[in-house]
Amino acid sequence: MYGQLRSYQYENKLKVDGETTIGRIDSIVRFPKSSTVFISYIILNKKYNSFESALDKKISAKDIGKFYEFRYLLDSPEIVRGNYSKEITDTTAILKAGFSREEMEYIK
Repeated sequence: MYGQLRSYQYENKLKVDGETTIGRIDSIVRFPKSSTVFISYIILNKKYNSFESALDKKISAKDIGKFYEFRYLLDSPEIVRGNYSKEITDTTAILKAGFSREEMEYIK
């Protein structure tokens, strides 16, 4: 119960106070009853690797390497939520977010 309450608090805080950045899907791991998406993103020149449940997300293995909009909290940058309906393909925006050209290899 405590975990659910804490998760609910973070979800609300992300909606109200969350900052926006660009993140990349690094991998997706699927299990019979759960699914996890692993992502990387850069905040204030520091690279973070995090994850979130992918069960209710409309993403698949073809999305690995793609960039999306993510929300995070300044005081807890390791907690992120992706907006998988907002794929980012603008190379200038991705470079400004701190990614290298090599990390954008899937973009044509």
